[in-house]
Amino acid sequence: MTESDAGQSRFFCSELSRRAGERVAGTASTGAVWLLLEYPHGWGRHAFQESALPAEVKQFFKDATARIRHSRILFVKTDRGRRDARMNLFVIRCRERSPFVVRLQVEKYFDLLRYDLAEIASGRDPQGGEVGAGPLYLVCTHGRRDKCCAKFGMPLYNTLRERAGECVWQSSHVGGDRFAGNLVCFPHGLFYAHATPESARRTVEAYNEGRILAEGFRGRACYSNQIQAAEAFVREEAGLSGVEDLHFLSSHAEGADAWRVRFEERAAARIHEAEVVRRASDFRAFITCHSADPRPVPQFHLEAHHVLPAPDANEV
Repeated sequence: MTESDAGQSRFFCSELSRRAGERVAGTASTGAVWLLLEYPHGWGRHAFQESALPAEVKQFFKDATARIRHSRILFVKTDRGRRDARMNLFVIRCRERSPFVVRLQVEKYFDLLRYDLAEIASGRDPQGGEVGAGPLYLVCTHGRRDKCCAKFGMPLYNTLRERAGECVWQSSHVGGDRFAGNLVCFPHGLFYAHATPESARRTVEAYNEGRILAEGFRGRACYSNQIQAAEAFVREEAGLSGVEDLHFLSSHAEGADAWRVRFEERAAARIHEAEVVRRASDFRAFITCHSADPRPVPQFHLEAHHVLPAPDANEV
């Protein structure tokens, strides 16, 4: 790419990522608890910080995310006509099995101050919120953050909104501008890269049926990046698609950029062991549309996949 091509108006980082064939396994944003606050106004580049939320409400969420381990806050909105003036807050607990969504509705943002979000996220006390298992779909449309999110996110959102209705929401920055259109399937927290209206329809259909579509799968939010990559590789090698087919057992570093990751496939009474490594790409990428210079990006590779018998439950 020439220097003139690098001008922000001359390229879309997502298009360059797809053209380079960038590997996406192991790139999902991590988080065990996601707080999705409905904010149906304009989003600045830094949506939460630049919002017009009252200072007390901002501090409430800052305190909550500091208190709740591995938690994140995003803004969400829809283009729906407002039949209900109340604002929504979704508290989502991502995990392998039995993840959940708690939906709170308030008339004023100040009303949120009465809730203990840590208690809700723990599953101990929903505090009057509506508890469900989803699904809930997020499409990043945060164009003020990166133009790719608007260019590729809005057509994706419009298509899914028509297909899946009120469980589809626009989202602020979910991470990975160059992977737009970015689609997230909650409550499991499954991230998908370079989603198109066509591939997203397949993704939603699969998730509604309890399956993970391999196409564009970045990983799940409750795992660290090397575990995300290992899961994607094992699923591809073993032909597994069920959302809960694998149970994470362990991850051991075998060097600075190598890991041995194990999963249990309970239905088949066997263990999958994946040896994964992380290497810099042989191509250079613009991380976002705002990047001044391209650089190599980390890519996960599968070195080996071993299938082992599961230990007998009666063995000590």
